[in-house]
Amino acid sequence: MVRQHGSIVTATIAGREIRFFVADEQDVIQQCHAMGQFYEVEELRIIAEFFPAGGVFVDVGSNVGNHALYVGSFLHPRQIIVFEPNPPAIAILKLNIALNGLQSLADLTHLGTGLADVPSRARALVPDGNLGGTWLAPTQDDDALLLIRGDDALAQRRVDFLKIDVEGMELQVLAGLQQAVATWRPPIFIEIENRNAEAFHAWIERQDYRIERRFRRYEANENYLVLPAEA
Repeated sequence: MVRQHGSIVTATIAGREIRFFVADEQDVIQQCHAMGQFYEVEELRIIAEFFPAGGVFVDVGSNVGNHALYVGSFLHPRQIIVFEPNPPAIAILKLNIALNGLQSLADLTHLGTGLADVPSRARALVPDGNLGGTWLAPTQDDDALLLIRGDDALAQRRVDFLKIDVEGMELQVLAGLQQAVATWRPPIFIEIENRNAEAFHAWIERQDYRIERRFRRYEANENYLVLPAEA
């Protein structure tokens, strides 16, 4: 038996009862949940503006499920496909999905797996008080977390919206999703570390995408909503 210590916070948000499982009230994201609020509400509003109702939402770097929970509760998706490699986050994510009755919408097949440009292994390094800030360090250890290409995981499955928040690995993740992006041309909401900004702008040009929205919450990175040029 695995027992998850924490508390359940119930809040009414936009007329709907939402339940958050909180294991650490000092955590950057979970402290919002502890107050009965979603994290990054401005960013969620941007997603809501561009997510197509009835679409497939692919959540790369789902963490404890803040964005997946919002999309599943309010934006009427057909399906949510989540990718999250970090076991402590996965435990909370699963509880949040179950507490809000989203099991039929959420594809949890790839939990425990991260995305990259090539199959590889990595260790999860978690900053104090910031489970969502976990970054992956490459390693050759066979017992480390598995990283795969998104195109291999999705295997030509429909992708109507991509959300990517992977703490500096965003260009590798995009490289591994080349086929999905070319086939489905989805809106992409992505967090870009400052050091990757120039390379990301070059990627936008190569893929014939354009910046539609941008929002900076932290000094070290910026969020972009990009659309295919033909949209």
